[in-house]
Amino acid sequence: MTTLRHLATGILREAGWSLEPPPLLWSPRLTRCAGLFVVEKDRRGTWHPEIRLSIPLLRRRDRPWPVAVCGCWCRDPEAVVRRILEHELIHHKLWWEGASDWGHTETFRRLAWEAFGHQSITHGIGSEN
Repeated sequence: MTTLRHLATGILREAGWSLEPPPLLWSPRLTRCAGLFVVEKDRRGTWHPEIRLSIPLLRRRDRPWPVAVCGCWCRDPEAVVRRILEHELIHHKLWWEGASDWGHTETFRRLAWEAFGHQSITHGIGSEN
C-alpha cells in the first residue's frame, strides 16, 4: 500500500519538481472541500505549510463513477485522491518558490495543465449531501 507521503513524493518527481511534499494529513473535520493547502505560523514566527485532505469527501465509496475532478475523469477513489493531491501540491510549489500569490492564478492554471493535464482549477468535489 502506498502512503500519502509516497504518493505526493512520486507526483512531485513525475512533474519534475525538486521539492519535498509538506506534511500531509487526513482531516475528519474538513467537509466543505476535498483538499486544502494551509500555511500557519508557529509561536516562534516560523511559517509551516501543510496539506489537509477530507476524510468525509475522499473516502466515500458510493459516489457515481466516473467523476470529474480538476477537469479530469476519475474512475475510482484512488484517482480522485491523486487529482486532489496534485492540485494542492501546485499551491505548495508556488508558495515554496516565493510566489506573492499561490492561489488560483494564471501561473497556477498553466502549471496544472502542463504538469498534470488538469482542465479546471477547481476540485469539483465539495459540500455534498
